[in-house]
Amino acid sequence: MNSTTQQYHAGRPPARIVQYNTGKSLTAFQVMQAAISDTDGNILLVQEPPLLNGTPPPIDDFHCFPSHKQACRTVTYVRKKAFKSTSVISDPHADFLVVPLTLHSKDRKPPTISIANCYNRLQNRNWRTQDQPTHSLDALCHEIFALADLVAGDMNKHHHRWETGHQPSQWAQNLVDICNAANFRLANTPNILTSYPTNNSRPAVLHLTFFNQDQITVRNWHTHLEH
Repeated sequence: MNSTTQQYHAGRPPARIVQYNTGKSLTAFQVMQAAISDTDGNILLVQEPPLLNGTPPPIDDFHCFPSHKQACRTVTYVRKKAFKSTSVISDPHADFLVVPLTLHSKDRKPPTISIANCYNRLQNRNWRTQDQPTHSLDALCHEIFALADLVAGDMNKHHHRWETGHQPSQWAQNLVDICNAANFRLANTPNILTSYPTNNSRPAVLHLTFFNQDQITVRNWHTHLEH
């Protein structure tokens, strides 16, 4: 789980973001809900949510934005009292969505921030030939970074920029190059592990948060291992 506290320039809304891959588990989803009060989170970015008849579980006092009606692999929850009701601005896609959030404000033009929630799902890999794995969002990174002010999620990419000692794949380097070209920075503290697999695989840094440094200042980023 990652929790990122944001403070936006020029009076833009403070966002307390909780990010969690629940692995389609209702139990893990309930653990995430328990963290809401601890983090005072007002935006929840969930990857691989549990589904009931194709629908993610509701959370009291939060708007729910699933990425797709038939195959939802990301869902964004937004606290009703903090932000106005909104709609998804990205085209329907099972593995990502971009939601613009507008602060409840008396300002004539309340500030808006766009947040992308991503699950870069493994699509194909031939282990026998040791080829580079392909993921569902590899060809869409340009679009995602163009639509959003903050991009967060389970990116499934190894790179020495966030985890020392990894030789980046072509696609990991592509993600970094797009990030740099869009003037985004990495919010993660390098080498702070974010993924603890239950299948005995080695813990890694796979869950990432990128932000447009012209629009956003990150005040705090940390993991919540107790959850």
